[in-house]
Amino acid sequence: MTSSKKILLFTNSEYGQANVFLSVAYELAMRNVQVHIASFPPFGKRLLNLEPLLKDYSQDIIFHTVPGLNYEDALTRFVDFKQLCTPPGVNGALQSYAVVPHAISPWTVEEYHQQMISLENIVEAVNPDGVAIDSLWNTALDVSKKLGLKRVILSPNSPKDFIGMKQPWLGGFWKYPALSSGYLYPIPISLIPSNIYLNIRLIFTLVTSPLMKSLDAIRRTSHGLSNAIIDQFTPDIPIIFPALPETEFPDIQIPSNVHLSGPILLPWKSVQECDPDLEEWLSQPEMKTIMINLGSHALSDAIQIREIGGGIRILLGTMKNVQVLWKLMPDGEIRSVLEEIVGGEKRVKIVNWLEADPYAVLVHPNVVCSVHHGGANSFFEAVSAGVPHVVLPKWYDTYDYASRAEYLGIGLFGNQTSAPGASAEEFGNALVRVVKEKSFVENAKILAQKCGSGESGRAKAAEKLLELFNQ
Repeated sequence: MTSSKKILLFTNSEYGQANVFLSVAYELAMRNVQVHIASFPPFGKRLLNLEPLLKDYSQDIIFHTVPGLNYEDALTRFVDFKQLCTPPGVNGALQSYAVVPHAISPWTVEEYHQQMISLENIVEAVNPDGVAIDSLWNTALDVSKKLGLKRVILSPNSPKDFIGMKQPWLGGFWKYPALSSGYLYPIPISLIPSNIYLNIRLIFTLVTSPLMKSLDAIRRTSHGLSNAIIDQFTPDIPIIFPALPETEFPDIQIPSNVHLSGPILLPWKSVQECDPDLEEWLSQPEMKTIMINLGSHALSDAIQIREIGGGIRILLGTMKNVQVLWKLMPDGEIRSVLEEIVGGEKRVKIVNWLEADPYAVLVHPNVVCSVHHGGANSFFEAVSAGVPHVVLPKWYDTYDYASRAEYLGIGLFGNQTSAPGASAEEFGNALVRVVKEKSFVENAKILAQKCGSGESGRAKAAEKLLELFNQ
């Protein structure tokens, strides 16, 4: 299918939000769509990585730089990273809710206003047939509403985060784990009152937030937008998610404006093409590999490194045919701890950077487990690859993905009693269970088959975008 349409993508520049946009941009460009992307400066560097993959196609992807602070830099002015890392349970969840307003919109009222002007100028210059918008970028959604653009929201997350409160019988309050709670599914009867309480407190926090009220005031007076910023996702706006009913908690009712494509993954080349040395290491006969990739922020102190390293020692001491690939940028005290805990261990390979895409590593036949922090991209990559999970969540919806892995029988919540940190014994035992017990890999393979190939999700998302913009 080809198209002469012109589509503008609005995305934050952080990996967690941007990956699905890079993936869909690639698919759209292959379909002869004129693709424009508006984002903050860091995104431009990542876009360069797509150019070699598009060299055989006529359409370039045009980048429009949005001035000002990107999401992460804006947020960390108000919230220290450690404030975002909260333990599961009522007290930890309430701590996390205190900073949710800044997480929804980390820019000041004046910055929001200037951002609106910048994005309006980009829209005027591009004159798109439709816009696809990052679910975490309210300014872009407001611009699309103000200008009456055809719009679709593209989210890297689970639909439960957006439609949970619209479930029959108020199911979002009592049936599914509250944000940051860390509760497993199904929620034990004894914890249902706490779950209801947490959801009420979260809503109360947002409704009474001075920041939300200030943003609503300028949205109303300067831009003519009457709806509340916390009530953006109305039924008239289509939303595309990288999920399937099979990757979700059960019985979630999917409204007609919600579209599920399956995992939306970046285009990738094999490990052999990108890193022959790593391919040789992964391909050692009779050796199984566990990949640990906890994200750029998930490991921030030597204490947690020591515990994770201790868990690795438990695994290696129990199983002789297992090795560990650990993506980590060690420095200072962390480097010393690593040397102490796993130094000289030939079955542990620590790399600052993966030349191959993480998904390319996960689909290697010798990789048997993905250890991640519960980010949506990491979760869906492992789901698509058919690899079991050990999840070490630290904040917000990462706890949901740990609970989801447990419920689906495809992995374990690896720090349930020690989050947002880790315990060597708890983590090590989780690793041993996931590698030894066949049910985890069997369930993971079945789920991966339902997702289709690694390319199918992004292709379906791109086709759905074009279909919606043709209506």
